[in-house]
Amino acid sequence: MHRYPYITPYLNQVFSAEKKYWDFRFLRPVLLVSYFFIRLVSFPIKFVLRRSPLGFEGRLIDWCMTFGLKYLARTEAAELFIRHTQIEPILYRYILSKRDQPSRDSSEKLNGIDGDFNLESLAIAKRNNLTIGHDLLSYELVDRFDKQLFLENIEYLRSIRPEEHEKYSKTLLDETRRHSFQLLGPTSLVILVVIVITICGDLKTTVTALNSFGSDSLLLWCMKRLYVDNPSVLTDLDFFMQEVSNRGHYNSSVFFSNPSQYLYYHVVFDEVVYDLLMNEPFKPEENCVV
Repeated sequence: MHRYPYITPYLNQVFSAEKKYWDFRFLRPVLLVSYFFIRLVSFPIKFVLRRSPLGFEGRLIDWCMTFGLKYLARTEAAELFIRHTQIEPILYRYILSKRDQPSRDSSEKLNGIDGDFNLESLAIAKRNNLTIGHDLLSYELVDRFDKQLFLENIEYLRSIRPEEHEKYSKTLLDETRRHSFQLLGPTSLVILVVIVITICGDLKTTVTALNSFGSDSLLLWCMKRLYVDNPSVLTDLDFFMQEVSNRGHYNSSVFFSNPSQYLYYHVVFDEVVYDLLMNEPFKPEENCVV
């Protein structure tokens, strides 16, 4: 089994376990090769014929996504997916927090950093634009983030912790447990989501969804600031330095996007950041070997 020291035991377990399943061995390579040809044909057609949304794209994407979660995903894959949709806005709320300023709670379901991210059912996920709404969180964070305010509040942030994601409902997973044929693991599921977005979305929707990595760069910068006095954490964070996404270049080409990066860079990164903030001290204890 592969075990990587800079990710969490939970993630190591999930990714090690999926390697023994048929979909990782046989379906994943087929999906990756298929995606290369799909985007090669799809994006020129979208550029000419479907540059702007017609209104049904988000609903169609969410219908496909919820169908996969209900009937195809293995429970551990669905759980990782649901955890991510709840952990990401929690992290963004945390780094936007300010001393003596109440949180900006919003009743908007599954949309907006301050929205309600309880996932009681697949019907709720489908009705509230979960997939595209989730991708738009990245752009909202970049728009709302203020470097000077963050630095002014950095000691306050070190005095608090993010919310616990366990307090949010995940009863949606009960539908996966009851109905799924338990066919697809995390890697196959995420690649299929990327393929569905590429096929079903118009050019604007697809590029918006597949280019939503700016927040990862911002979150990494914040974490390095918060943990500047903890060399051990900084070492782990170095393994999430930007590679070939718009975390490094601000605009990455969808023609060269790698569907695996959405899982191994984005989902994994958020899980690691959440675990660090919940469990690691901002300064190592005295006489502690780092």
